[in-house]
Amino acid sequence: MMIKKYVFFLLIFAFFMTGCASITPRQVPQPFDRPRACEEFFERLDEKVKEAGVRDGSSAPVSGFPYLRTSRFLSALKERLKDDREREEWVGWMLDLNLQAREKEIGNLHEGALSSLFSDREGLLSRMKTCSEELFTHDRTRAHFYSSLEPEAVVKDEYSFLLRTVGLYPLLVLPVSVVAENARRKMRNRFEIDLKDLPIDGTLRVYVPEKRIPLPEKEIAEILEASQRNSLKIPRLDEGQAKRLAEYFAPVFIQDVAAPYDRFGQMVWKNHRAEVNPDKPVVYYYFSNGFLKGEPILQINYVIWYSERAGENPPWIEKGHLDGLTIRLSLDSRGTLFMVDVQNNCGCYHFFIPDKERVDRVLSRPLMFDALILQWLPGVSPDDRLGIRINSGWHQPQRLLALREIPDSVPYELMPYDLLESLPHEDGRKESLFDENGIAKGTERVERFILFSMGIPSIGSMRQRGRHGIELIGRVHFDDPYLFDKNFIFK
Repeated sequence: MMIKKYVFFLLIFAFFMTGCASITPRQVPQPFDRPRACEEFFERLDEKVKEAGVRDGSSAPVSGFPYLRTSRFLSALKERLKDDREREEWVGWMLDLNLQAREKEIGNLHEGALSSLFSDREGLLSRMKTCSEELFTHDRTRAHFYSSLEPEAVVKDEYSFLLRTVGLYPLLVLPVSVVAENARRKMRNRFEIDLKDLPIDGTLRVYVPEKRIPLPEKEIAEILEASQRNSLKIPRLDEGQAKRLAEYFAPVFIQDVAAPYDRFGQMVWKNHRAEVNPDKPVVYYYFSNGFLKGEPILQINYVIWYSERAGENPPWIEKGHLDGLTIRLSLDSRGTLFMVDVQNNCGCYHFFIPDKERVDRVLSRPLMFDALILQWLPGVSPDDRLGIRINSGWHQPQRLLALREIPDSVPYELMPYDLLESLPHEDGRKESLFDENGIAKGTERVERFILFSMGIPSIGSMRQRGRHGIELIGRVHFDDPYLFDKNFIFK
Protein backbone atom coordinates (compact mmCIF):
# COMPACT_ATOMS: atom_id res chain seq x y z
CA MET A 1 0.00 0.00 0.00
CA MET A 2 2.83 2.37 0.92
CA ILE A 3 4.67 1.70 -2.38
CA LYS A 4 1.55 2.38 -4.48
CA LYS A 5 0.94 5.55 -2.54
CA TYR A 6 4.31 6.99 -3.37
CA VAL A 7 4.41 5.82 -6.98
CA PHE A 8 1.26 7.87 -7.35
CA PHE A 9 3.07 10.70 -5.59
CA LEU A 10 5.90 10.63 -8.13
CA LEU A 11 3.47 10.84 -11.04
CA ILE A 12 1.80 14.00 -9.84
CA PHE A 13 4.87 15.57 -8.22
CA ALA A 14 5.61 18.07 -10.99
CA PHE A 15 2.15 19.57 -10.64
CA PHE A 16 2.37 19.43 -6.84
CA MET A 17 5.66 21.33 -6.69
CA THR A 18 4.40 24.00 -9.07
CA GLY A 19 1.39 24.47 -6.84
CA CYS A 20 3.62 25.01 -3.80
CA ALA A 21 5.56 27.84 -5.39
CA SER A 22 3.66 31.03 -6.02
CA ILE A 23 4.16 32.41 -9.51
CA THR A 24 2.11 35.53 -8.81
CA PRO A 25 4.07 38.46 -7.39
CA ARG A 26 2.85 39.75 -4.03
CA GLN A 27 0.90 42.98 -4.24
CA VAL A 28 2.72 45.86 -2.58
CA PRO A 29 0.57 47.53 0.11
CA GLN A 30 -0.90 50.84 -0.94
CA PRO A 31 1.04 53.87 0.32
CA PHE A 32 -0.40 55.53 3.43
CA ASP A 33 1.46 58.87 3.26
CA ARG A 34 2.78 58.22 6.77
CA PRO A 35 4.73 60.48 9.15
CA ARG A 36 8.19 60.18 7.65
CA ALA A 37 10.15 60.44 10.91
CA CYS A 38 8.66 57.22 12.29
CA GLU A 39 9.00 55.38 8.99
CA GLU A 40 12.69 56.30 8.90
CA PHE A 41 13.07 55.22 12.53
CA PHE A 42 11.78 51.72 11.77
CA GLU A 43 13.92 51.52 8.63
CA ARG A 44 17.06 52.29 10.68
CA LEU A 45 16.01 49.94 13.49
CA ASP A 46 15.34 47.06 11.10
CA GLU A 47 18.67 47.68 9.38
CA LYS A 48 20.60 47.50 12.66
CA VAL A 49 18.66 44.45 13.84
CA LYS A 50 19.48 42.70 10.57
CA GLU A 51 23.16 43.69 10.70
CA ALA A 52 23.44 42.45 14.29
CA GLY A 53 21.59 39.21 13.46
CA VAL A 54 19.16 39.58 16.35
CA ARG A 55 15.78 39.44 14.64
CA ASP A 56 13.33 37.42 16.71
CA GLY A 57 12.03 34.51 14.63
CA SER A 58 9.07 33.48 16.79
CA SER A 59 6.67 35.71 14.82
CA ALA A 60 6.56 37.01 11.26
CA PRO A 61 6.93 40.69 10.24
CA VAL A 62 3.97 41.98 8.25
CA SER A 63 5.32 43.45 5.01
CA GLY A 64 4.58 47.18 4.73
CA PHE A 65 3.46 47.45 8.37
CA PRO A 66 6.57 47.78 10.59
CA TYR A 67 4.47 47.98 13.76
CA LEU A 68 2.81 44.57 13.26
CA ARG A 69 3.85 40.91 13.43
CA THR A 70 1.76 37.83 12.95
CA SER A 71 1.60 34.10 13.64
CA ARG A 72 0.03 31.15 11.88
CA PHE A 73 -2.98 31.40 14.19
CA LEU A 74 -3.48 35.12 13.55
CA SER A 75 -2.96 34.59 9.84
CA ALA A 76 -5.67 31.92 9.83
CA LEU A 77 -7.93 34.14 11.90
CA LYS A 78 -8.21 36.82 9.22
CA GLU A 79 -10.51 34.56 7.20
CA ARG A 80 -13.00 34.58 10.09
CA LEU A 81 -13.23 38.33 10.78
CA LYS A 82 -16.82 39.55 10.45
CA ASP A 83 -16.75 43.26 11.34
CA ASP A 84 -14.48 46.18 12.23
CA ARG A 85 -14.60 45.41 15.97
CA GLU A 86 -13.12 41.99 15.32
CA ARG A 87 -10.57 43.46 12.91
CA GLU A 88 -9.49 46.00 15.54
CA GLU A 89 -8.99 43.22 18.09
CA TRP A 90 -7.04 41.21 15.51
CA VAL A 91 -4.75 44.14 14.69
CA GLY A 92 -4.31 44.88 18.40
CA TRP A 93 -3.06 41.33 18.89
CA MET A 94 -0.51 41.81 16.10
CA LEU A 95 0.54 45.13 17.65
CA ASP A 96 1.24 43.33 20.93
CA LEU A 97 3.15 40.59 19.14
CA ASN A 98 5.34 43.17 17.41
CA LEU A 99 6.06 45.04 20.64
CA GLN A 100 7.09 41.81 22.35
CA ALA A 101 9.39 40.84 19.47
CA ARG A 102 10.97 44.28 19.18
CA GLU A 103 11.58 44.49 22.94
CA LYS A 104 13.60 41.28 22.68
CA GLU A 105 15.47 42.51 19.62
CA ILE A 106 16.34 45.83 21.25
CA GLY A 107 17.38 44.00 24.41
CA ASN A 108 19.70 41.79 22.34
CA LEU A 109 21.35 44.62 20.35
CA HIS A 110 25.05 45.04 21.13
CA GLU A 111 26.22 48.40 22.42
CA GLY A 112 27.65 49.55 19.09
CA ALA A 113 24.37 49.04 17.23
CA LEU A 114 22.42 50.57 20.10
CA SER A 115 24.53 53.74 20.29
CA SER A 116 24.07 54.35 16.56
CA LEU A 117 20.31 54.46 17.11
CA PHE A 118 19.75 56.01 20.53
CA SER A 119 21.64 57.04 23.64
CA ASP A 120 20.15 54.30 25.83
CA ARG A 121 18.05 51.14 25.56
CA GLU A 122 15.07 52.45 27.51
CA GLY A 123 14.88 55.51 25.28
CA LEU A 124 14.99 53.34 22.17
CA LEU A 125 12.18 51.14 23.54
CA SER A 126 10.09 54.20 24.31
CA ARG A 127 10.66 55.62 20.83
CA MET A 128 9.72 52.28 19.26
CA LYS A 129 6.44 52.15 21.20
CA THR A 130 5.61 55.78 20.38
CA CYS A 131 6.26 55.27 16.66
CA SER A 132 4.24 52.05 16.61
CA GLU A 133 1.24 53.85 18.06
CA GLU A 134 1.71 56.89 15.81
CA LEU A 135 1.87 54.85 12.59
CA PHE A 136 -1.05 52.66 13.60
CA THR A 137 -3.18 55.66 14.59
CA HIS A 138 -2.38 57.24 11.23
CA ASP A 139 -2.96 54.10 9.11
CA ARG A 140 -6.23 53.00 10.69
CA THR A 141 -7.99 56.16 9.42
CA ARG A 142 -7.29 55.19 5.80
CA ALA A 143 -10.20 53.63 3.92
CA HIS A 144 -8.09 50.83 2.45
CA PHE A 145 -6.26 49.94 5.68
CA TYR A 146 -7.74 46.47 6.26
CA SER A 147 -7.90 45.54 2.57
CA SER A 148 -4.19 46.38 2.27
CA LEU A 149 -3.22 44.65 5.50
CA GLU A 150 -4.97 41.30 5.24
CA PRO A 151 -3.04 39.94 2.22
CA GLU A 152 0.25 40.78 4.00
CA ALA A 153 -0.55 39.03 7.29
CA VAL A 154 1.03 35.73 6.22
CA VAL A 155 3.64 33.37 7.64
CA LYS A 156 5.83 31.50 5.18
CA ASP A 157 6.22 27.80 5.79
CA GLU A 158 9.39 26.15 7.10
CA TYR A 159 9.96 24.05 3.99
CA SER A 160 12.35 25.27 1.32
CA PHE A 161 11.22 24.82 -2.28
CA LEU A 162 14.84 25.35 -3.35
CA LEU A 163 16.19 22.59 -1.06
CA ARG A 164 13.56 20.17 -2.30
CA THR A 165 14.35 21.00 -5.92
CA VAL A 166 18.13 20.77 -5.57
CA GLY A 167 17.79 17.69 -3.37
CA LEU A 168 15.66 15.81 -5.92
CA TYR A 169 12.78 15.42 -3.48
CA PRO A 170 10.59 13.35 -5.84
CA LEU A 171 13.31 10.74 -6.24
CA LEU A 172 14.16 10.49 -2.55
CA VAL A 173 10.71 10.74 -1.05
CA LEU A 174 10.06 7.00 -1.41
CA PRO A 175 13.21 5.74 0.38
CA VAL A 176 12.82 8.43 3.05
CA SER A 177 9.19 7.42 3.56
CA VAL A 178 10.35 3.83 4.17
CA VAL A 179 12.84 5.03 6.79
CA ALA A 180 10.18 7.25 8.37
CA GLU A 181 7.71 4.36 8.51
CA ASN A 182 10.33 2.20 10.27
CA ALA A 183 10.84 4.97 12.85
CA ARG A 184 7.09 5.21 13.40
CA ARG A 185 6.89 1.44 13.85
CA LYS A 186 9.64 1.54 16.49
CA MET A 187 7.80 4.31 18.31
CA ARG A 188 4.61 2.23 18.33
CA ASN A 189 6.53 -0.80 19.61
CA ARG A 190 7.97 1.28 22.45
CA PHE A 191 4.49 2.25 23.61
CA GLU A 192 3.22 -1.34 23.37
CA ILE A 193 5.72 -2.61 25.95
CA ASP A 194 4.11 -3.15 29.34
CA LEU A 195 4.99 -0.31 31.70
CA LYS A 196 6.76 -2.59 34.16
CA ASP A 197 8.89 -4.03 31.33
CA LEU A 198 10.17 -0.74 29.93
CA PRO A 199 13.98 -0.75 29.92
CA ILE A 200 15.81 1.39 32.47
CA ASP A 201 19.39 2.38 31.66
CA GLY A 202 20.05 4.28 34.86
CA THR A 203 17.72 5.45 37.65
CA LEU A 204 14.22 6.83 37.30
CA ARG A 205 14.14 10.37 38.65
CA VAL A 206 10.80 12.11 39.15
CA TYR A 207 10.53 15.87 38.53
CA VAL A 208 7.48 17.78 39.77
CA PRO A 209 6.54 21.49 39.59
CA GLU A 210 7.62 23.26 42.78
CA LYS A 211 4.27 25.08 42.96
CA ARG A 212 0.82 23.71 42.30
CA ILE A 213 -2.31 25.26 43.76
CA PRO A 214 -5.42 23.11 43.19
CA LEU A 215 -7.88 24.52 40.67
CA PRO A 216 -11.43 23.14 40.68
CA GLU A 217 -12.91 22.44 37.26
CA LYS A 218 -15.41 25.27 37.78
CA GLU A 219 -12.62 27.77 38.43
CA ILE A 220 -10.70 26.64 35.32
CA ALA A 221 -13.87 27.16 33.26
CA GLU A 222 -14.32 30.62 34.82
CA ILE A 223 -10.74 31.60 33.95
CA LEU A 224 -11.26 30.55 30.33
CA GLU A 225 -14.61 32.29 30.15
CA ALA A 226 -13.09 35.52 31.50
CA SER A 227 -10.19 35.28 29.04
CA GLN A 228 -12.63 35.18 26.11
CA ARG A 229 -14.29 38.51 26.91
CA ASN A 230 -13.07 40.13 23.75
CA SER A 231 -14.69 40.73 20.40
CA LEU A 232 -12.99 37.65 18.90
CA LYS A 233 -14.13 35.34 21.75
CA ILE A 234 -10.65 33.83 21.82
CA PRO A 235 -8.79 32.93 25.06
CA ARG A 236 -6.24 35.67 25.83
CA LEU A 237 -4.91 35.27 29.35
CA ASP A 238 -3.49 37.94 31.58
CA GLU A 239 -0.26 37.19 33.42
CA GLY A 240 -1.99 35.94 36.57
CA GLN A 241 -4.38 33.65 34.72
CA ALA A 242 -1.55 32.25 32.61
CA LYS A 243 0.64 31.44 35.62
CA ARG A 244 -2.18 29.70 37.49
CA LEU A 245 -3.09 27.47 34.55
CA ALA A 246 0.56 26.72 33.73
CA GLU A 247 1.25 25.68 37.32
CA TYR A 248 -1.89 23.56 37.63
CA PHE A 249 -1.47 21.60 34.38
CA ALA A 250 2.34 21.29 34.57
CA PRO A 251 3.24 17.62 34.00
CA VAL A 252 5.39 15.30 36.07
CA PHE A 253 8.53 14.14 34.24
CA ILE A 254 9.81 10.64 34.96
CA GLN A 255 13.31 10.68 33.52
CA ASP A 256 15.64 7.71 33.12
CA VAL A 257 18.93 9.26 34.28
CA ALA A 258 21.95 7.23 33.19
CA ALA A 259 24.37 10.12 32.56
CA PRO A 260 24.63 13.90 33.07
CA TYR A 261 22.98 14.52 29.68
CA ASP A 262 19.72 13.09 31.05
CA ARG A 263 19.22 15.89 33.60
CA PHE A 264 17.19 18.71 32.09
CA GLY A 265 17.68 22.21 33.43
CA GLN A 266 17.96 25.95 32.98
CA MET A 267 19.47 27.36 29.79
CA VAL A 268 22.49 29.62 30.39
CA TRP A 269 25.31 31.16 28.37
CA LYS A 270 28.69 29.79 29.38
CA ASN A 271 31.89 30.71 27.54
CA HIS A 272 29.79 32.08 24.64
CA ARG A 273 27.94 28.77 24.26
CA ALA A 274 24.42 27.81 25.26
CA GLU A 275 24.55 25.22 28.03
CA VAL A 276 22.13 23.53 30.42
CA ASN A 277 22.51 23.93 34.17
CA PRO A 278 21.25 20.56 35.47
CA ASP A 279 21.52 21.73 39.08
CA LYS A 280 18.54 23.99 38.47
CA PRO A 281 15.72 21.97 36.87
CA VAL A 282 13.55 24.30 34.78
CA VAL A 283 10.58 23.81 32.47
CA TYR A 284 9.82 26.67 30.07
CA TYR A 285 6.23 27.37 29.14
CA TYR A 286 4.24 29.40 26.64
CA PHE A 287 0.64 29.57 25.45
CA SER A 288 -0.70 29.16 21.93
CA ASN A 289 -4.06 28.83 20.20
CA GLY A 290 -5.56 26.40 17.75
CA PHE A 291 -8.95 25.20 16.57
CA LEU A 292 -11.15 22.30 17.63
CA LYS A 293 -14.02 21.67 15.23
CA GLY A 294 -13.39 25.17 13.93
CA GLU A 295 -13.68 26.82 17.36
CA PRO A 296 -10.68 28.50 19.05
CA ILE A 297 -8.95 26.68 21.90
CA LEU A 298 -6.13 27.35 24.35
CA GLN A 299 -2.90 25.36 24.44
CA ILE A 300 -0.17 25.19 27.10
CA ASN A 301 3.30 24.26 25.85
CA TYR A 302 5.95 22.89 28.24
CA VAL A 303 9.53 22.78 26.96
CA ILE A 304 12.53 21.06 28.55
CA TRP A 305 16.21 21.18 27.54
CA TYR A 306 19.05 18.69 27.94
CA SER A 307 22.77 19.34 27.44
CA GLU A 308 22.97 16.90 24.51
CA ARG A 309 21.49 13.94 22.71
CA ALA A 310 23.96 11.15 23.33
CA GLY A 311 24.46 7.58 24.57
CA GLU A 312 23.59 4.25 22.96
CA ASN A 313 19.90 4.85 22.22
CA PRO A 314 19.79 7.62 19.55
CA PRO A 315 20.91 7.16 15.93
CA TRP A 316 24.38 8.61 15.40
CA ILE A 317 23.19 11.21 12.89
CA GLU A 318 20.92 12.73 15.57
CA LYS A 319 23.54 13.10 18.29
CA GLY A 320 24.77 16.55 19.19
CA HIS A 321 24.76 19.58 21.45
CA LEU A 322 21.46 20.36 23.20
CA ASP A 323 18.29 18.32 23.04
CA GLY A 324 14.76 18.77 24.27
CA LEU A 325 11.06 18.03 24.24
CA THR A 326 7.90 20.08 23.83
CA ILE A 327 4.74 18.73 25.44
CA ARG A 328 1.57 20.56 24.40
CA LEU A 329 -1.67 20.30 26.37
CA SER A 330 -4.79 21.44 24.52
CA LEU A 331 -7.92 22.47 26.44
CA ASP A 332 -11.45 22.75 25.08
CA SER A 333 -13.69 25.75 25.77
CA ARG A 334 -14.58 24.37 29.22
CA GLY A 335 -10.95 23.90 30.20
CA THR A 336 -11.00 20.11 29.81
CA LEU A 337 -7.84 18.45 28.51
CA PHE A 338 -8.71 16.64 25.27
CA MET A 339 -5.34 16.28 23.52
CA VAL A 340 -1.64 16.03 24.29
CA ASP A 341 0.85 16.10 21.45
CA VAL A 342 4.61 15.88 21.74
CA GLN A 343 7.62 16.72 19.60
CA ASN A 344 11.36 16.80 20.05
CA ASN A 345 12.60 20.40 19.92
CA CYS A 346 13.95 19.74 16.43
CA GLY A 347 10.36 19.15 15.25
CA CYS A 348 11.12 15.42 15.00
CA TYR A 349 9.07 12.45 16.23
CA HIS A 350 5.79 14.31 16.60
CA PHE A 351 2.84 12.25 17.81
CA PHE A 352 -0.70 12.66 19.19
CA ILE A 353 -2.32 11.37 22.38
CA PRO A 354 -6.03 12.28 22.11
CA ASP A 355 -8.93 11.55 24.42
CA LYS A 356 -10.41 8.41 22.87
CA GLU A 357 -13.95 9.43 23.79
CA ARG A 358 -13.61 12.65 21.79
CA VAL A 359 -12.38 11.09 18.52
CA ASP A 360 -14.88 9.78 16.00
CA ARG A 361 -12.24 8.77 13.45
CA VAL A 362 -8.74 9.51 12.19
CA LEU A 363 -8.62 11.16 8.79
CA SER A 364 -6.53 9.70 5.98
CA ARG A 365 -4.28 12.28 4.31
CA PRO A 366 -3.47 11.71 0.64
CA LEU A 367 0.25 11.40 -0.15
CA MET A 368 1.15 11.74 3.54
CA PHE A 369 1.37 9.66 6.66
CA ASP A 370 -1.73 9.43 8.80
CA ALA A 371 -1.65 10.93 12.29
CA LEU A 372 0.64 8.96 14.62
CA ILE A 373 -1.28 7.97 17.75
CA LEU A 374 0.89 6.07 20.22
CA GLN A 375 -1.67 5.75 23.02
CA TRP A 376 -4.94 7.25 24.16
CA LEU A 377 -5.00 10.00 26.74
CA PRO A 378 -5.04 8.51 30.25
CA GLY A 379 -7.96 9.60 32.41
CA VAL A 380 -6.60 12.40 34.60
CA SER A 381 -8.97 13.25 37.46
CA PRO A 382 -8.62 16.44 39.56
CA ASP A 383 -6.64 14.33 42.07
CA ASP A 384 -4.23 13.02 39.42
CA ARG A 385 -1.18 14.47 37.73
CA LEU A 386 -0.24 13.92 34.10
CA GLY A 387 3.11 12.13 33.96
CA ILE A 388 5.47 11.49 31.06
CA ARG A 389 8.12 8.76 31.14
CA ILE A 390 11.28 9.56 29.09
CA ASN A 391 14.20 7.33 28.12
CA SER A 392 17.91 8.01 28.51
CA GLY A 393 20.10 9.69 25.88
CA TRP A 394 17.54 9.83 23.07
CA HIS A 395 14.99 11.53 25.36
CA GLN A 396 12.02 9.90 23.69
CA PRO A 397 8.71 9.58 25.56
CA GLN A 398 7.83 6.03 26.48
CA ARG A 399 4.43 6.50 28.12
CA LEU A 400 1.94 9.08 29.38
CA LEU A 401 0.45 8.27 32.76
CA ALA A 402 -2.14 9.44 35.24
CA LEU A 403 -0.33 9.70 38.59
CA ARG A 404 -1.93 9.98 42.00
CA GLU A 405 0.81 8.88 44.35
CA ILE A 406 4.16 10.45 43.48
CA PRO A 407 7.34 9.00 45.03
CA ASP A 408 10.37 11.02 46.14
CA SER A 409 10.77 13.79 43.64
CA VAL A 410 12.89 16.72 42.50
CA PRO A 411 11.10 20.09 42.20
CA TYR A 412 11.42 22.05 38.98
CA GLU A 413 10.75 25.74 38.35
CA LEU A 414 8.41 27.03 35.66
CA MET A 415 9.84 29.91 33.60
CA PRO A 416 8.37 31.85 30.64
CA TYR A 417 9.70 30.74 27.26
CA ASP A 418 10.40 34.39 26.38
CA LEU A 419 13.52 34.21 28.57
CA LEU A 420 15.14 31.91 26.01
CA GLU A 421 14.75 34.61 23.37
CA SER A 422 16.66 37.20 25.38
CA LEU A 423 18.98 35.18 27.59
CA PRO A 424 21.50 37.09 29.74
CA HIS A 425 25.23 36.43 29.60
CA GLU A 426 27.38 36.56 32.71
CA ASP A 427 28.40 40.14 31.83
CA GLY A 428 24.76 41.26 31.63
CA ARG A 429 24.34 41.53 27.86
CA LYS A 430 21.53 39.51 26.34
CA GLU A 431 21.37 37.13 23.41
CA SER A 432 18.68 34.85 22.03
CA LEU A 433 19.24 31.11 22.14
CA PHE A 434 18.04 31.16 18.51
CA ASP A 435 19.32 32.82 15.37
CA GLU A 436 17.11 34.91 13.06
CA ASN A 437 15.99 31.73 11.26
CA GLY A 438 14.75 30.15 14.48
CA ILE A 439 17.64 27.67 14.79
CA ALA A 440 19.11 27.10 18.26
CA LYS A 441 22.73 28.18 18.00
CA GLY A 442 25.34 25.42 17.97
CA THR A 443 22.84 22.56 17.55
CA GLU A 444 23.58 21.52 13.96
CA ARG A 445 23.40 17.78 13.25
CA VAL A 446 24.87 15.48 10.62
CA GLU A 447 21.26 14.97 9.49
CA ARG A 448 21.36 18.25 7.58
CA PHE A 449 23.73 16.72 5.02
CA ILE A 450 21.65 13.56 4.62
CA LEU A 451 18.02 14.72 4.73
CA PHE A 452 18.25 18.27 3.35
CA SER A 453 16.24 17.22 0.30
CA MET A 454 13.14 17.01 2.53
CA GLY A 455 13.19 20.81 2.50
CA ILE A 456 13.68 21.67 6.18
CA PRO A 457 16.73 23.97 6.52
CA SER A 458 19.32 22.63 9.00
CA ILE A 459 17.13 19.63 9.67
CA GLY A 460 17.80 18.01 13.04
CA SER A 461 18.76 21.28 14.73
CA MET A 462 16.81 22.43 17.77
CA ARG A 463 14.30 25.12 16.81
CA GLN A 464 12.37 28.07 18.18
CA ARG A 465 8.62 28.05 18.77
CA GLY A 466 6.74 28.86 15.60
CA ARG A 467 9.52 27.36 13.46
CA HIS A 468 8.84 23.61 13.58
CA GLY A 469 8.18 21.63 10.44
CA ILE A 470 7.12 18.27 11.88
CA GLU A 471 6.97 15.88 8.92
CA LEU A 472 9.43 14.92 6.19
CA ILE A 473 6.71 14.17 3.64
CA GLY A 474 4.42 17.07 2.76
CA ARG A 475 4.39 20.38 4.62
CA VAL A 476 3.11 20.25 8.20
CA HIS A 477 3.79 22.66 11.07
CA PHE A 478 3.51 22.15 14.80
CA ASP A 479 1.78 25.54 15.16
CA ASP A 480 -0.73 24.98 12.35
CA PRO A 481 -3.95 26.01 14.16
CA TYR A 482 -5.95 23.50 12.11
CA LEU A 483 -3.58 20.60 12.84
CA PHE A 484 -6.14 18.67 14.90
CA ASP A 485 -9.07 19.25 12.54
CA LYS A 486 -6.92 18.14 9.59
CA ASN A 487 -6.17 14.83 11.27
CA PHE A 488 -9.29 13.94 13.24
CA ILE A 489 -13.07 14.04 13.12
CA PHE A 490 -14.13 14.86 16.68
CA LYS A 491 -17.40 13.89 18.27
